[in-house]
Amino acid sequence: MSEEGKRRWTLILVREGQVNSRTLAMSRGQVLAFGSLALAALATAFFAAGKWTGDLASRGHVEALEAEVLDLREENAAMAVVAERVERLEAEYSQLRGVMGGELGASRRDILLPPLSEEDATARRVTEEQEAARFVWPVVEQGFVTRTFGDTTSVPGEEHVGVDIAVPAGSYVRTTRGGTVEEAGDDVAYGLFVKVTHDDGISSLYAHNSWLFVSAGDSVEIGEVIALSGNSGRSTAPHLHVEIEREGALVDPLDYLAEGT
Repeated sequence: MSEEGKRRWTLILVREGQVNSRTLAMSRGQVLAFGSLALAALATAFFAAGKWTGDLASRGHVEALEAEVLDLREENAAMAVVAERVERLEAEYSQLRGVMGGELGASRRDILLPPLSEEDATARRVTEEQEAARFVWPVVEQGFVTRTFGDTTSVPGEEHVGVDIAVPAGSYVRTTRGGTVEEAGDDVAYGLFVKVTHDDGISSLYAHNSWLFVSAGDSVEIGEVIALSGNSGRSTAPHLHVEIEREGALVDPLDYLAEGT
């Protein structure tokens, strides 16, 4: 063995705070083996630490992705609701366009109309004799009378020629009897109005509406919705103004509509 191979290394170990020491004699091969083991242990420790740090980073990334997926699902659900709403609005818009100028034929007045109540269904089944004498209340909602026929309190010296029924704007206005639409249009005083001619020389007028479903010449049945109430024309609050004319003379509508209330 060469002189270099016989050379030995001495490791001196001294405990902190003590004078005594211990020595450990090691050959060059043992030193190299110990160093290799120390480097391997150190490398393993670094690898484990790196893997642990990487696992933490991966877990954080996964959690971030899961949160993003959850947000996307919530956004997709919200978008689905919006899409459904838009589709419904587009359908309603198409119907309204038809009402305003489209060719919907006999079905056009079925748009936005309420379902028939049992009272209305019964009214549709009455005989011709009963039909001739029957009147129904002109609004689907009950409402309440704010001004009566002949009243002069609102405008001194001027008699009120109809009856005013307070209802929210957009309430359904219906014909008190079946007949033919004589006029339907816009007037400075009446606003959007409909006038219907009935049998026995009787006609009825419905004023201050916000929307009309009928035109002059249309046939209407008893209780059929012809307009939406509003505040158009010479009006200070949402209501329906109703007039009834018999043989050319204006009469008190409540004398005819009382049974319909």
